[in-house]
Amino acid sequence: MPLVTPLRPDDLRRVGRYRLSGRIAEGRDDRDSAGTFLSRLPDGTPVAVTLLARTAAPDSASRDRFTAEATVARRVAPFCAARILDAGFDGGQPFLVSEFIEGLSLAETVAAEGPLDGPVLAALAIGAATGLTSIHQAGLVHGDFGPDHVVLGAEGPRVVHFSTTPPYGAATPSADLLAWAQTILFAAGRPDVASLPEPLRSTVAACLSPDPASRPPARTLVTALLGHNDPAAGLLAEGTRRARAAGRGLVSAESGSPAETPTASRSRRVAWAAACAACVGVIVVAATLIATHRNSPPTTARPVAADHTAASAHTSSAAPTAAPKIPADLAGTWTGTVRQTDPALAVTVRISLAAGSTAGSISYPQLGCSGKLLLVSVLAGTFTLDQGITTGQQSCESGVVLLSPQGTSSLAYKFRRSGAPNPAGLLIKTGS
Repeated sequence: MPLVTPLRPDDLRRVGRYRLSGRIAEGRDDRDSAGTFLSRLPDGTPVAVTLLARTAAPDSASRDRFTAEATVARRVAPFCAARILDAGFDGGQPFLVSEFIEGLSLAETVAAEGPLDGPVLAALAIGAATGLTSIHQAGLVHGDFGPDHVVLGAEGPRVVHFSTTPPYGAATPSADLLAWAQTILFAAGRPDVASLPEPLRSTVAACLSPDPASRPPARTLVTALLGHNDPAAGLLAEGTRRARAAGRGLVSAESGSPAETPTASRSRRVAWAAACAACVGVIVVAATLIATHRNSPPTTARPVAADHTAASAHTSSAAPTAAPKIPADLAGTWTGTVRQTDPALAVTVRISLAAGSTAGSISYPQLGCSGKLLLVSVLAGTFTLDQGITTGQQSCESGVVLLSPQGTSSLAYKFRRSGAPNPAGLLIKTGS
């Protein structure tokens, strides 16, 4: 069945400044879409133009809301997530213009080739988690993640068709992470996590937790899968680079040139329709919430995280490794005051760690925020942990925490920042 068909007699020929050349067969019945069409930018780049149902913008307030939320969606970092390129109205018809991704969906790939394994499975997991992280860091959720919404394009996996709605109701970041784990099991062709290699086994198991609050943030997931000693600089860029092995062309470590595979040849001929509808979602949450989330000035009462979407990437090609364990002498509850100088700040920090675990918890009681810690590496007596804030994200940000034992009852704490002094302090052991 052709994926791009001629325009129907009653189809529009132009939407805004976009000339339509064909109708893209939708991969699913989307009640919020009035059709997705192929168009091209002035330089010849193909794009997908999706017309939303007119009820998506029935009045001026909804038009403002649509515009604000589409603007936020365009800020999703282009790391393993299909991009929204433009949005607007043609008369009373709202539309979105998204990146056209050529390739097979994960569902189609598994149907044609069978389950994935080895480096390709690992690369897929990294790419899917990186795409979800890009979406979540913009304050959005996918809301319908699964094998049909991961496209194995030329540059690796791309997460498509995510919602432009901020998290609320059943559509939450933790629900996306559960769906990620189920998708990886589908790709591997395995009914449970026992036969998965590390670090997939532990990360998938964590995301399958029946308690949504115990599932790790997407960014913590990427950190664990990459296994980097320094995950703060270019995390998503590195995730995108490492995910290429699951694309239609494998990148040679020596030459950087694509190597043809059977999947590559077939993928080149197939443009998956649902990918063309990438980023189209329900536009329902008030623009004032978006403006508050995106435009609030930095508060003086929070540690500032490093830039996790820096364009520069690590060049290491080492395979992912299992996360180290927390030793017995680091286990317990640690409390102390952490200070930073720019801006001036002094807050209490409380950390709880369990021996033999790869994770812990952290809270900043005065700021009303808390989150999870994932042990990433141990080097020269310094423990590097990824901090993923889950409560009070308006006051605290995710980032990287360094812990260095000072004897048996104290712990040097440092929060890594970029271009500014690192918040630091001394924590005292207050419980076993």
